[in-house]
Amino acid sequence: MHIDRSEQLEDADRAIGGNAPHRALFFEGEEGIGKTSLLAEICRRNFDRSALYVDLGTAYDESDVLGVIAREASAEGLRMDSFRTLRQRYAETPSVTISDSEIKKSNVEIAVSVCNNRKLQNSVLTDELVATLATARAERAPVILLDSFEKCQAPMREWLCGNLLPGLLRAPDVTVFLAGRSVPRLNRPDAAALARTLVLAPFDAAVVEEWIELAEIEELKGLGSVIWGGTAGVPARISEFLSNFSAVDWAAE
Repeated sequence: MHIDRSEQLEDADRAIGGNAPHRALFFEGEEGIGKTSLLAEICRRNFDRSALYVDLGTAYDESDVLGVIAREASAEGLRMDSFRTLRQRYAETPSVTISDSEIKKSNVEIAVSVCNNRKLQNSVLTDELVATLATARAERAPVILLDSFEKCQAPMREWLCGNLLPGLLRAPDVTVFLAGRSVPRLNRPDAAALARTLVLAPFDAAVVEEWIELAEIEELKGLGSVIWGGTAGVPARISEFLSNFSAVDWAAE
């Protein structure tokens, strides 16, 4: 799909280059508006850095998100030994030790104990990951790309907004890009000041006509306004039409 988000891409370049007051951009928009394509383009343009992409919609839990970032960082040449060692240590240690006295506890009390213990482990693992990413050389400073925020369940959203994102924004030279039909609202003033939300609008008829020109679809030239009206300017709909079009039928509608 053709990318035509020059304003957002320029904003991303400034953030990565340290030429903007913000170090995080949150892209918000409806399904099919091009959020994932925009993240992919940012990733492609920063191949010489450590671009680390995570699809939050496929992540099982917070530990899974941390693991994906660590694996991608390792593939980019960043040493993640301390993080992997700590994660392995937690994996080998039972989440909670239940003694004879604890057996008498209600199931609810035990569940709360396990939950609190996991939260503590995730918090420590998050701090270790961020500290490791912060050691990267400036020219290889990580660019973190988080997709499909709206698919996260409440516990993961709480962790992202309260732990991971504020931590990443405290790390020097790390830049964060997040996309979703909804995006987080950071409560911590220091983190919120470093994040900017951009709402992605549908494309206009002129951009649709540009797509047609670039695709060299002769029989559709001049029908940009008609196609725009039928797709509402949503990139995914435009792309689908251009790949399965019938100029005569569309014009007739």
